Amino acid sequence: MNRHRRRLLWMLLLAIVASLAVPLVLGGRNLLVDLPKIAPGWIALLVGMVLLGWVFNSFRLRLLAAGMGGQVPPLWGLGAVIATEFAGAASPAGAGGALTYVALLKQRGIRTAHAAAMYAIDHFMDGVFFVVAFPVALLSLALHGGFSDPAWLLAVTLSLFGMGAGLFWLLLREHRLLIRLFGRVLRPFRLSAHRRRRMARWLMQFRQGVRLVLQLPRWQLLLLFMFCAGHWLLRYSILAVIISFIGSSVPWSYLFAVQGVLLLFGQISFLPGGAGGVELGYAALLSPFLDAETIGLSLLLWRMMTYYFYLLAGLPVFLTMLGDRAWRLLSPGDK
Repeated sequence: MNRHRRRLLWMLLLAIVASLAVPLVLGGRNLLVDLPKIAPGWIALLVGMVLLGWVFNSFRLRLLAAGMGGQVPPLWGLGAVIATEFAGAASPAGAGGALTYVALLKQRGIRTAHAAAMYAIDHFMDGVFFVVAFPVALLSLALHGGFSDPAWLLAVTLSLFGMGAGLFWLLLREHRLLIRLFGRVLRPFRLSAHRRRRMARWLMQFRQGVRLVLQLPRWQLLLLFMFCAGHWLLRYSILAVIISFIGSSVPWSYLFAVQGVLLLFGQISFLPGGAGGVELGYAALLSPFLDAETIGLSLLLWRMMTYYFYLLAGLPVFLTMLGDRAWRLLSPGDK
């Protein structure tokens, strides 16, 4: 076993131990008693939500690849999404996800610069969705105490699609202005020459990718954003479903905002999947609504669906699609 693999396995083991420690401490003995009582039908629903989110992301991948002049078969695209999700969950700050995404697209004959541009646009689209969704969620929480009325939830969901798609289209059309504003914002921060070069390269790739994506018909761009929003709404609804079927109630809009904060925790943590920090943040942010035992059970189930399942389902796909190069992609700093 080479040092890349050994180092990564130790980090993953430490991450899983750290991730399990918090719910086990909070839930105590009751956690081991209550966990087997969860109906298989609920677990199947949660797994289905994860899989449908991956299918949405595979559609995004195929549409972006078409904009770059590439062809991605449906099953291969789904495998690429699952492998990329595994790499993001298995590497610190999700750094392996980007490298895996680019490496896989190179297998389909897509140039490295175009693949990097696809990744940049994909994450830019995610950012647009959250720029729209977070203020709406927080406003709803302040004015209505959350999305308790199904009709209100449907109206807000449709507005998220509409406003987000409009903003995404506007920013794509005005990407030159966006790049200039980005440069002005960074100017006061005296970045090193290396970082400036990396940012300049990313912006050039992004600009090139935008030009190619804008050649897509508008209906395809709308689909692209709808798949993006559908993925995140599914993923961020998993926690609401879990809390609902264990008999508790927390406003959906609050859960949405909490998961956004926890996602940020995960990105800045040195352990894969933000293990430890995400769990502690979850316990702190949900304590106003839930008791310790309920926090422990819901946290364990949530991490099972949004972290452990990513690792278990993604590992064989990741190794099958990337072979011997797989482990090196998870530790980009090693030579």
